[in-house]
Amino acid sequence: MDSIKAAKDVSNGPDITSDYITSLPYASTLVRINNSKPILLILSFIDQNPISGATRLTWISGDKGSITTENGRIIQTTGFYSNNLDGLMDQDKSLSLPNRQGSWQAIYDWSPGYRYHFSAQVSSHFVGNETITTDLWVQAVEHIEETAVFSSLSSQFTNHFWVVPATDDIKAFVVKSIQYLGPNMDKVEMLMIKPFIEPILQNESVEQTQTISSEKSKKS
Repeated sequence: MDSIKAAKDVSNGPDITSDYITSLPYASTLVRINNSKPILLILSFIDQNPISGATRLTWISGDKGSITTENGRIIQTTGFYSNNLDGLMDQDKSLSLPNRQGSWQAIYDWSPGYRYHFSAQVSSHFVGNETITTDLWVQAVEHIEETAVFSSLSSQFTNHFWVVPATDDIKAFVVKSIQYLGPNMDKVEMLMIKPFIEPILQNESVEQTQTISSEKSKKS
C-alpha cells in the first residue's frame, strides 16, 4: 500500500516538518513513546469491531511497528521493545469515546507471556475545556481524564484524552491522548496531525485525510 511506503519514507528520508505533513495525502499522527523523539505514523488500515461495528484504525511506523485505536483508545500495539498491548475491551459493551463522567470495567491482554484478562475499574473525570494549537490548526477540545485501577495488581495509572466535540457534520473524536499500555509499561502520546474524521451521517463517505480547519476552530 502507498501509505505503508509513505511511513517507510518518513523513517528513511525527510524530517517531520509541517510542510511535509501537509504534503502527505494520508491521515497521520505524531507519536512519542516515553521520552523518545516523536515519530510519524501513517493511517494504513481501517476495519470494524466485529461485534459493535465501531471503526478501528491501524497506524504504521517506518519500522513496521503499529498502533491500533478504537474511539481514540489504544487497543493493540506491535513492535514495542518491552511490552505490547494485545487487546483492550470493555467487559460489558464496546469501547465508547472517552466521556466526562462514568465508570466501566476494562479487560487488558499483554505480550510477551500469557498475560490475559486482567481487569481494571476505569473512572472518568472532566478536567476542562482547552485549546490545542499546532503549526497546522487550532482546535477547541474537552480534556477527559481516566484512571484505571487494577486491584489484582495493586496498581493504577491515569490516561488523558482531548476530545473534539461532535458537530452537525462530524462525529466527536480524540485528537490528542496520553495513554499507558499497562501498569509500569510504556507511556504513549498521540497527536492527530491529520485526523481521521467520520461524518455524522452514516450514508456519507468517510473522509480519511481531512484536517481540522483552523478558521472554523477559531470561530467556535
